[in-house]
Amino acid sequence: MTATWKEVEQAQDEKRCELVFSGPSFSERIEKNGLDPGIFKVTHLNFLEISKTRLKELPPDIGLLTNLTRVVISYNDLNTLPSEISSLKKLRFLDVSHNALSELPAGLSDLIELQSLNLSSNNLSAIPPLNDLLRLVTLNICHNKFSALPVGVCDSKLIHFTDLIANNNSISEIPIEVEHLGTLKVLDLSDNELIDIPGELGCCSKLKELNLKGNKLKDKRLLKLVDQCRAKQVMDYIRSHCPKANADNNKQGKSKKKTKQAKKTDVEEVIELLDELTILHVNDEILHVVITPKVVDIRPYIVCCKVSNVNLSDANTLKKFITAQTKLHDSVCEKRTVATIATHDLSKIQGNLIYDARPPKDILILPLNRKKDFTAAELYTQLNEEAEAIRKEKKKNTYSGIHRYLYLLKDKPLYPCLMDSSNTVISFPPITNSEKTK
Repeated sequence: MTATWKEVEQAQDEKRCELVFSGPSFSERIEKNGLDPGIFKVTHLNFLEISKTRLKELPPDIGLLTNLTRVVISYNDLNTLPSEISSLKKLRFLDVSHNALSELPAGLSDLIELQSLNLSSNNLSAIPPLNDLLRLVTLNICHNKFSALPVGVCDSKLIHFTDLIANNNSISEIPIEVEHLGTLKVLDLSDNELIDIPGELGCCSKLKELNLKGNKLKDKRLLKLVDQCRAKQVMDYIRSHCPKANADNNKQGKSKKKTKQAKKTDVEEVIELLDELTILHVNDEILHVVITPKVVDIRPYIVCCKVSNVNLSDANTLKKFITAQTKLHDSVCEKRTVATIATHDLSKIQGNLIYDARPPKDILILPLNRKKDFTAAELYTQLNEEAEAIRKEKKKNTYSGIHRYLYLLKDKPLYPCLMDSSNTVISFPPITNSEKTK
C-alpha cells in the first residue's frame, strides 16, 4: 500500500487549495509507488500541478476533483488522458504540454469553462472539436503532428478567442473560415507546410502578431515580407494581393490589370526598402544578465527591461503601479507559478546581474520592509511562522500576501536568486525583492 505523502496530508488538514508536485524527488516517488491516491480525496483543490516527472498514466480518479479550475500535467510521459477528465466542469486552464500524447478523450469538448488549452510538444494529429468551448481564449498546439487546424477552431461562436499557436506542425492550409475569428490577436503558423495564404486571413482585423516564417510560400513577395516585416505590412499585403475563395474571377482579372497600372502601394515600397540593412551596435556599457546552469531546472527563464523616466515618488502613482503588478501576478503570471515581476532602482544595482540557484542557507537578502538580513532558509521559516500565526488569529484556512507562495519552495534543495556584481541578492523569486534596490 502506498504511504500517504506529507504534502497531501498537509493540504487536507489545512484545507489548502493548491498542490504542486514537480521535479526529481517526486519523480522518484511516482516511479517507485505511483501517485498517492490521497491526492484525489482533497476535493477542495482548485489547482493541481504534476510536472517534470516520469508519470506515465493519470488515474481516472482525477475526475473526483470537481473543484479544479487549473490543471498542469506537463513534462511527463503521458500517452493518453483518462476520459474522466471531462468531469472537471469548472476547469478553466489545462496544460498537458511536453508529454507523449497521441490522442485526447472526446469529453474534452465538454469542458465548456475552458479558457486556456496548452497541448504543445506532444504527438497529436487531431483533437476533439472545439466549437463548443465558447470561452476559449488561448490554444497552443505547437510541436505536434497536425496536418490541418483542429476542427471547430475557426467557428464564429468563439467570440473570446485571441491566441492560436500552431507552429512546428505539418499544416498545409489555412481554412477560409479563419475570417470568422474577429477577435484573433496572435497567430503563429511558422514552420509548417503552407504554400498559399487565403485572402480571408485579412478579415482578422484585430490580428497584431502574425508569424508565417518557415513556410514555402509560392508568393515570393509575401515570403520576403514574412521574413523581414512586421505583422501590419504582411496583413496589408494579404488584403491587397491574396485572393479570397469566393471572389469573382472576372473581378480578380480586372483588379490585376489595375494593380499593374496603379502607383506603388505602401507594401511595395516596403519591399524595396527591405534591401537596405541598418546595423545598430549595442553599447558595451549596457547591463548584462548572466544565467547559471543550476537555475535552469529550478526557475529557468528571466526577462529584463530598463524603463526610463518613471517617477514613483507620488503615492497615487505608486499605488496604481502596485495594483497593476498584482493583477498581472494573479492573471498572466498565474499566481506567481509561472512568473514573478520584480521592480528595482537601477541606480542602486552594481554592475551586471547574475541569475543563479543556491542552497537556502547560502542566499542572504535584506527583504522588503525588513530591518535585518535573512538567509533564504531563515526567511522561509519566519514567513511560515507568521503565516500560521495569522491563520490562527483570523481563524481562516487560507493564506494571504506573500505567504500564499511559500508552498512553491517547499522541500526544494535550491532556491532561485538574482544578484548584482557585488554579490548582493536583489531578488528572491517568487517571495520578495531586496529593500536595498527598492
